[in-house]
Amino acid sequence: MTGRQRAGLLAVAGLVTVMGVTGCVPFACPAIGWTNALTVQLDGDTTAVDQVQLCTEAGCAPVGDENVTGPLGLVTVEAQNGNAWTFSVDGLPDTFTVRMLTADGAVLSDTEVTPEWDRVGGSEQCGGPSEATVTVRS
Repeated sequence: MTGRQRAGLLAVAGLVTVMGVTGCVPFACPAIGWTNALTVQLDGDTTAVDQVQLCTEAGCAPVGDENVTGPLGLVTVEAQNGNAWTFSVDGLPDTFTVRMLTADGAVLSDTEVTPEWDRVGGSEQCGGPSEATVTVRS
């Protein structure tokens, strides 16, 4: 092996070592295909509460038969068990409002919340589905 070949081989070996040590090796995450679960736990007298919505500056969701676009269009109620409402959400801002409504649509309360999300799947590098629970006084 000539000196030139040895130098080239050492350069390639050095580059591979540096990339491995610094984490610069290209990595591809799988396509994003998950939503997050938000549980709203109502605390207090909930007899008048008929519906719970999540609201941003763009509006509130879910909303009856209206076709909501943007992140609010991805908000759905997955379950309602007693005083707990579980939503499937994606793309909400860090802080938003939980709105409680009566059967005739009157607003009982608006409470600003900032959930603390816990990742329950995926990876730190690529992200994944998360869950959070917020408690709102009714």
